Amino acid sequence: MKNCLILLLGLISMQIQGQTLRFDVFQGLPVKQNGISKTNAWAGGMNAMQYQRMDLNGDGVMDLVTFDRTSQQISTFLQDSSGSFTFAPHYIAQFPRIENWFVLVDYNQDGFMDLFCATGAGIKVYQNKISLGQFRFEKVQDPIYSQGFAGLINLYVAAPDIPVIADVDGDGDVDVLAFEPGGHYIEFHENVSIQKSGKADLAFEKSSQNWGNIVHNDCQDAQIVNSDIRSEALSQPRRVDHVGNALGRTSSNDLFMGHVSCSNLTYLKNRGTNAEVNYSNFDFDFLRTYPAVSGIFMAAMPLQLTGNREDLFVSVNTSDNAGFLQDFQHSSFRMKEGQVTPFLQDQMIDVGEKASPCMVDVDSDGDLDLLIGHAGYRNSNDVRAGIYLFENQAGEFIFKTADYLGLASRESLTDIVLQNQHGQVLVVGQSSFGPKVFNISIQQLQVINTDLTLGETPVMSPWGTMVLSKAGRLVLGSNADWGQLSKETWQLRTCQFADVDGDGTVEFIGIDLDGMWHIGNYVTVMNSLAWRTADFQGFTVGRNTRLSVADLNADGRVDLVVGTGAGGVYLLENKSSSPVWDALDTQTLQVWPNPTAGIVYVLANQSGELQVYNQAGQVISIKTLQAGKTFELIHADMSLLRFVDATGKVSTRKIQHN
Repeated sequence: MKNCLILLLGLISMQIQGQTLRFDVFQGLPVKQNGISKTNAWAGGMNAMQYQRMDLNGDGVMDLVTFDRTSQQISTFLQDSSGSFTFAPHYIAQFPRIENWFVLVDYNQDGFMDLFCATGAGIKVYQNKISLGQFRFEKVQDPIYSQGFAGLINLYVAAPDIPVIADVDGDGDVDVLAFEPGGHYIEFHENVSIQKSGKADLAFEKSSQNWGNIVHNDCQDAQIVNSDIRSEALSQPRRVDHVGNALGRTSSNDLFMGHVSCSNLTYLKNRGTNAEVNYSNFDFDFLRTYPAVSGIFMAAMPLQLTGNREDLFVSVNTSDNAGFLQDFQHSSFRMKEGQVTPFLQDQMIDVGEKASPCMVDVDSDGDLDLLIGHAGYRNSNDVRAGIYLFENQAGEFIFKTADYLGLASRESLTDIVLQNQHGQVLVVGQSSFGPKVFNISIQQLQVINTDLTLGETPVMSPWGTMVLSKAGRLVLGSNADWGQLSKETWQLRTCQFADVDGDGTVEFIGIDLDGMWHIGNYVTVMNSLAWRTADFQGFTVGRNTRLSVADLNADGRVDLVVGTGAGGVYLLENKSSSPVWDALDTQTLQVWPNPTAGIVYVLANQSGELQVYNQAGQVISIKTLQAGKTFELIHADMSLLRFVDATGKVSTRKIQHN
């Protein structure tokens, strides 16, 4: 028996190695909402944003790099000569994994932006290395240390905070402003590398533990105090720790401050110089004249993207949406010449947070429409989630409603998850009493009774309906750990089952909690997955995703549709190679596996009629095939397939049985 299993696994391995899996980010489907085309429709949405500038393609124009704190996802946008930005996802893979915050600044004055980002209670630094015109980041310090008043110390930055990393004092090297552990005073860690070595580098000394003489106690409780702050005052036992501070700085050392529990954004104007700052009063409500800009834990980031002018980019910066208090559909803004406008977010599909897309023909007109579930929105004392509908009209997705079939109006649900099951849609929402499940058929909602517990989600598979638990395990009947996922070092967030390599067998496609991909073939006798190598061009999708599959461009390949934690959608086109797909370039009809044990798959590069004959020469079935769509046939006695395309061309295939 053992030898048989080894032989079986060897055959599976040989079959897997013969297929190449590759997926590319795809943006070719036009989307329109309220008559306006969304120019970055498939860029993944935005929630709690941080913005930095960098010349990504070496054309001398500053482009944009963003980081979403909720999904922990980097995004990259190229700026053109008109000041417009276009989603450019192929640069994302060149960044390391980032958590909490990041800053791009040229610390060594070589003309290229280096990367500062969060590490455990501190800062790590990646130097930008250019090779053959491409940038890459090489870690040079983790963490950064600073010379304190009593010895070398870790340059502390609390995980929820955002520090300032810039040439604060105007001496040519990069300094750090960060709140001390209590969150009340700003420490100044001066970079002394030029003074000591004549070269810009990373050499820090804590020169002030109360920079700017600022004491910040609460949302609108702060003051300018005497510069002589006693060390014991920095650790008053009666003072409540105040971590969770976002600092923003202009080139003239004007400051912006937001706090994790506050809805206001505080502004301080520097009336001194960069070397000797002078703050005299606080504007605690800088956003009062901009009612569209609202939320909790506001952060402001001044950036010089064109010319010599700094524009202000503002967003909330919380890591989650506790209590559904944030409006994550309207959370990214640009302040330019006194005017406030939504920034990039309005150009994307964005349903708030935790999008769950599903491509299905809802109106039976022969093309795929787009449904999207989401986490929900607060309405007075209630939170309700629904389904968005973008109708496919001649290849263009047109927004129709944010409450398809009135689900949000009739049910109090959160975290709507959608799944396509043979043209019908399974809808799962969470309620205070546990999950509620519906089926959408012929544009009607039908309740399905289940015994799911809170946080569980059913998953359709070729082996039957599974349950995805909160712990990331798949349960199938009495098998409490399908595929033995509990033994993996990662935890499953979402998955689908589909034949992504065209070999007639179904693959498991999963995304873990950190947005990493996992593809494998199930080995029934071992209850395990034989993992596959897949090339995603280094593209990961961030946290809190939901996965769906569809053939987006009618080429017969199963593509991937990802709902992001930021409320948007990514499309990944299947660029994998297979003998079946490659042969479609020269042959109208493909049939596999042949010989067969009773199930065959049929794929044509033209639409037409498929006739199924038995061994007696009788027609036992007639099917209509759509170009590029794989069709499954199950007939034990089929002997011949005859396909007639729209032009009358006939193709035949004789079926052999094992």
